[in-house]
Amino acid sequence: MVNIMLLAIILDEGYDRKVNLLLNRYGIKVKTVSNANGTASPSLLDYFGLAETKKDVYLAIIPEYLEKKLLDRLKTIFKLDKEGTGIAFTVPISSSNKFLSDAFNKSDDGENDEDMKEDKNNYHLIVTIVMEGYLEQVMAAAKRAGGNGGTVIKGRGLANVMPTKILGFNIEPERELVLNVVLEKDKNKVMEEISKEVGIKTPGKGVCFALPISNVEGLSRFE
Repeated sequence: MVNIMLLAIILDEGYDRKVNLLLNRYGIKVKTVSNANGTASPSLLDYFGLAETKKDVYLAIIPEYLEKKLLDRLKTIFKLDKEGTGIAFTVPISSSNKFLSDAFNKSDDGENDEDMKEDKNNYHLIVTIVMEGYLEQVMAAAKRAGGNGGTVIKGRGLANVMPTKILGFNIEPERELVLNVVLEKDKNKVMEEISKEVGIKTPGKGVCFALPISNVEGLSRFE
């Protein structure tokens, strides 16, 4: 059985065709895209005369043996080693239905999976689901604990009043989903600060959880 991963790609709007071409080239069929926003504060954007930073979040199911190859291609195509261009990372999937695990047959490409592994800092994806309007509090709490920028996904779609389903969770229209990628050493502190600021017993009624990241591109400037 082939191990599978969740591949997440966060980029500025307008790259649907390029992302689709890349994923289709490697036979990746299970994928989706959601609209999102960067987490720079409105006051900072106004100060510099910038518009709100619109983002697209792509999620795809990939086989583990393509993990490093796809991340390398994404880094090259979208210049993820440059600040502000985007981020791509993978999260292990512990279990799935048989359709997903059987969807990939490992190709004989002559590459050794172990040889492709690199020693990197360990990262975690912190997912916070919070009432709409509490984004800046989430980001301020994360920053106090060593976190950096993140991405927010609105519960309401562009023309849809129904809940948005992200990572298996129904995000109601009045809620926001905030994604922060942090170093493992900062994970617990960041989650504690977020819980203090917008936890379930506060007006923000937020919950947060962390997922281990297998590999990441676009965060080398923080290492």
